[in-house]
Amino acid sequence: MHHLSIQSSQGIKQAQQPQEERNFRPGEVVTGKITKFFPDNKALLQIGAKQVIAELQASLTAGGTYWFEVKEGGERPLLQVLPQTAGNQADVSQLIELAGMKPNKMNTSLVEGLMKQQTAFTMPQLKQALNLLQQKELQPVEVRKQALQLMLQRQLPLTESVLQAITARQTQDMTASLRELTNTVPVGSDKTTPLQQMLGKLAPAGPAVHEQQLVQQIIQEAQAGKQDMYQAIRPSLPAAVPTFTVWQREWLAYDKQMDVGRSVPQQLIQESGSSSNRTAGILPFSQALDSFISEMQLVGKQSPAAQESLQTALSTVRQLLSMFPDRSLPHEIITSLRTALDPFQSAPMAQDIYSQLAKGNVDNQLLQAKSTELLQLLQVTQTNEQSKDGDFFKNLLQDIVRQTGFSYEHDLNDADAANLPLKGLLLQHAAQGNERAELSSQLLQQITGSQLLQVQDDKQMAYIQLQLSGAPFGFDKDILMELEGRKEADGQLSSDHCRILFYLHLPFLDDMVVDMYVQKKAVSLHIYTEEGKAEQVMRPLQQKLKSALDTSGYHLSSVKYTVSNNAKEASYVDTSLHAVHTEQKGVDYRI
Repeated sequence: MHHLSIQSSQGIKQAQQPQEERNFRPGEVVTGKITKFFPDNKALLQIGAKQVIAELQASLTAGGTYWFEVKEGGERPLLQVLPQTAGNQADVSQLIELAGMKPNKMNTSLVEGLMKQQTAFTMPQLKQALNLLQQKELQPVEVRKQALQLMLQRQLPLTESVLQAITARQTQDMTASLRELTNTVPVGSDKTTPLQQMLGKLAPAGPAVHEQQLVQQIIQEAQAGKQDMYQAIRPSLPAAVPTFTVWQREWLAYDKQMDVGRSVPQQLIQESGSSSNRTAGILPFSQALDSFISEMQLVGKQSPAAQESLQTALSTVRQLLSMFPDRSLPHEIITSLRTALDPFQSAPMAQDIYSQLAKGNVDNQLLQAKSTELLQLLQVTQTNEQSKDGDFFKNLLQDIVRQTGFSYEHDLNDADAANLPLKGLLLQHAAQGNERAELSSQLLQQITGSQLLQVQDDKQMAYIQLQLSGAPFGFDKDILMELEGRKEADGQLSSDHCRILFYLHLPFLDDMVVDMYVQKKAVSLHIYTEEGKAEQVMRPLQQKLKSALDTSGYHLSSVKYTVSNNAKEASYVDTSLHAVHTEQKGVDYRI
């Protein structure tokens, strides 16, 4: 993985029982120092940060450090000292030998890491972990070591398949895997397959389009008799282009049918057995709308500055051609338009104009028509982008989680075979022995790894990690979110006391970590970047953020920017909710 949001998912501490509340479980191996003896074979041991009174089954030396195996748990556990060589100091190599393995640098590093993190394990678990560490064909040793430590922390099954899933989750970018698979899945001759459709949603060519807003705008214009959206989408319609009257009639009928659907209980619709497309919620001219949305995504992935430059060039061309339809465009105007079109050549509309200019013999009438179509596309794209709000991103986030299939196994009994999430479709694709099935398996491992690490909680706290494709948001790499919060009485996370880290790779700001801490409706942000340009870009947005939070009942208390030569350092900041969070010194901006 090549960006910090995946490489460094160590920001929020993993859920662990506080040391003073820790209960030892039978079979667990611990190292402890004898500090004091009591009658009846009892002794005071220092185990990590905790002192316990334990009953011992061997004669030991005060001040000595030994390996123990817990025979009985509880407040006063029964401990059995493990065999060790002469002396009274526990040694990692001795423990490795007791597990039946040879001490070496690789094995020693794993065990020392477990001890440093105070990770609980049993002797059988240690032996399984050390055996998996030897599987050199799986992943590089450091990757395997970190994955195994995490597996033991989370008490996950110590199997090769789980190790592969965890290493895939930690080292591979889901966005890249989705796009690679999209490019290799063969296109059907008549219509796209469910897998292709799902890949198109999770790995679109550009930022996700606010489809609901787009449809709403079409219906509003149809009701008002306006043709702006009709003219914009018209190039995407089939060869037998419907008249505006037909277009208007279809959309008004759809809207009326949807009104009926909203007022009738869903159970009655299902019982009626209706097969009407409109009753089922299928949009009119859906293929043309999909094609138009694809064009919007291709155009929308370019920077606002590039879009504005193209709009200016196209407007100039249209104006000149309207004034002088029989004259050739000046050379500098054609050059300016070609330059503005250059970033947009992946969009078919832009490519049509670019190709026409490259031929030399420009058809003024055709160029004016094509320029008008592309201008309309740009305007709709900008309007759609501006319509994105908090609800849009919340719904998009929910859609991505559902469409990826993070709860696939949980929902399996209720799953609709015709509407499977990506994980279900990938399982089918792999089972059918399709060409390049290894890509399906790789993506499956990434999804499974994310599922295994997604949720961890205890009685008071919950910890959630989400790794999502960044493509629907217009990002080139994955989004990683880490959430930590107190649990309410009903088990839900408290929205008044929580912490969220966003690990992002933005198109224009590169790697970034946003650390958001919420306490009693007060929100503080700490933004880590490798370059200082993020502050310049984001400062003008802070007042808008403050107003949005005020509307939602929250208060923006502070925003701090930290620039580092290596933004990965951001992930090692202590972001535990248990840490003291008084006012931060050095805050650049305070409201």
